Amino acid sequence: MEISNREFGNGSGQGTSSASSPWQVLLFGAIGALGFLAILELSELVAKHLHSYRGYKEYVLLALLATGALCAVYFYKTLRQAIPAGVELVRSLRWYHWLWAIIFISGLVFRKRTAAEGIEAPVDNAALFRIASVGAVGAVLLCQMFLRKVEWLRSVFTGIVGLLIWFDLMALLSTIWSVYWEWTFYKAVEYGVDVCMLGAALYLIRRTKDYKLFMDWTWVLYGIMLANVWFGCVWDPNDALMKGGAYGVAGIGGLGVWLQGVFPDVSSNQLAEYAACIAAVGLCRLLPINRKRENVAWYWFVFLFGFATMIFGQTRSAVGGFCLAVFLIYLLSSRVGQGATIVLSSCFMIVITGFYQYLWDYLKRGQSDNQLASFSSRLEWWEVALEKFAMYPFTGLGMWAAARFGVLAKIGYTQTATVHSDWVEIIVGTGAWGLTPVLILMGMAWWILVKCTINHKLDMRDRQLAYEGMAVLAVVSARMFFMTDLSLHPPCHFFVALGAAEFLRRKLKKPQAYEQDYAPAQLSASAGV
Repeated sequence: MEISNREFGNGSGQGTSSASSPWQVLLFGAIGALGFLAILELSELVAKHLHSYRGYKEYVLLALLATGALCAVYFYKTLRQAIPAGVELVRSLRWYHWLWAIIFISGLVFRKRTAAEGIEAPVDNAALFRIASVGAVGAVLLCQMFLRKVEWLRSVFTGIVGLLIWFDLMALLSTIWSVYWEWTFYKAVEYGVDVCMLGAALYLIRRTKDYKLFMDWTWVLYGIMLANVWFGCVWDPNDALMKGGAYGVAGIGGLGVWLQGVFPDVSSNQLAEYAACIAAVGLCRLLPINRKRENVAWYWFVFLFGFATMIFGQTRSAVGGFCLAVFLIYLLSSRVGQGATIVLSSCFMIVITGFYQYLWDYLKRGQSDNQLASFSSRLEWWEVALEKFAMYPFTGLGMWAAARFGVLAKIGYTQTATVHSDWVEIIVGTGAWGLTPVLILMGMAWWILVKCTINHKLDMRDRQLAYEGMAVLAVVSARMFFMTDLSLHPPCHFFVALGAAEFLRRKLKKPQAYEQDYAPAQLSASAGV
């Protein structure tokens, strides 16, 4: 999965490939339009003959013959690219990668319970596993620090990671007046371990390709989780493909099913977001800054896997975040003409074929106009939460406990863990004191990633890292308004994007403290000396 040296080169300047010429853009759009029309004609032809057993059998046979050989060749090429890269990735892992994996696993949900059950029996077997996992990571980090092997403490209080600790300390302080102080205290300690793990990784990583390895490892973990979600469709299809979706309406958006994780439990909202992040990263690798693509078959598979999973997750905010990421990818990689051609041709085809009605039904997900206008009942939750905030504007009601036990449980939503908005969750939990560092760190992250993406004086590896981090940040920023991402344990996908911004900030501030990704001989060769 690691990008080779010859892909990016070194130093300032852009890739050797020039931007696509206008005729290539027009040709791309024309081929796409013709292909779209051909697919529509074929689908009409199939629909006319479906009533005939003979026609159905012929078309199935034709499809198998036409696609079977191509799929075999494609997967062969994909495996040839993926297996060596995967072996190399595993061999490159260090101890902090495995701690990061433990943090990730500790956040998996193996059971659901109501707010009342959480109060009556706060520590069951699943909770004990989670506590033990997070405690083990915290113990290893403390041992590394006290033995002076990895002095990561200063790293935790620096830059964007320092702002995360500021937020966590405000959350910990809210334990004093929390509506359920035990819950607030544990969640604050747990979140503090997550932040310290990120700070320790940033302290140890001294090369751009090493941070890319850290990001790749994170996407491998999420990829395995999403693959397990699809495997659930085999051994428990009734639960994994919830018929008609959450609202029980058959044929939602033309899909009729709603993908979700069975064991561990992964909601459709979460899996669609993780898939959107993976698809965005895959698209960044297919459209690199320097226009030199490698491992194309593998990254096409990554993109299509993430995109298909996102579509079957049927989560509007995840799709919206992905669209924002795609827009920024084409804009900041100087592919505006190509992106505009894709959008215009797609809109044209959607209008003339009437496909917009299908898209609207997909986005509605079988909801009524009132449900759609209330953002799936979120407005009701947010109104109650903001009323609580108006009563306690400077303190809140205790981070993580306020929303679940002080708001949702009071209005009858006992099985809902959050108010489905990071901003509302933070405001009602900590007041203005917890909101301030989050606003600052989000502004810093966006500024650094966009600036580094378009800065032609930077090394191409650094620009690509910022490019991918920006795409992921676009997805999670959109999701912050409709889901708890930043404040949910463990926000590994969110943290790697923030970590990319902080890594680049530190590297640009003190370049002498960071190792070069290339040996001096490679530098001379790549510079043409």
